[in-house]
Amino acid sequence: MKTYLAVLKKNINIKDLEKELKKKNIKLAAHYKTIEVVKLESESSVSAKDFHDYFISVEEDKDNLTI
Repeated sequence: MKTYLAVLKKNINIKDLEKELKKKNIKLAAHYKTIEVVKLESESSVSAKDFHDYFISVEEDKDNLTI
C-alpha cells in the first residue's frame, strides 16, 4: 500500500472528499487541519488531476517530510 500527502484547496468539505475517495478505494488516513494536508493510502497511484476539485498537489510520501 502506498501513502500520499495531498494539499487541500480552500474551503473543502472533508465529508464530500471522503465519499469521492471511497469510490476509488482510497483511504483518508489523516487530516492535518492546521496545514490543510491529508494523508491518503491506496493500492493504486493517486494524482491531483484525478481530484482537481479538492487538491492543489499530491505527492507520494517518502518519509522525509520536514516542517
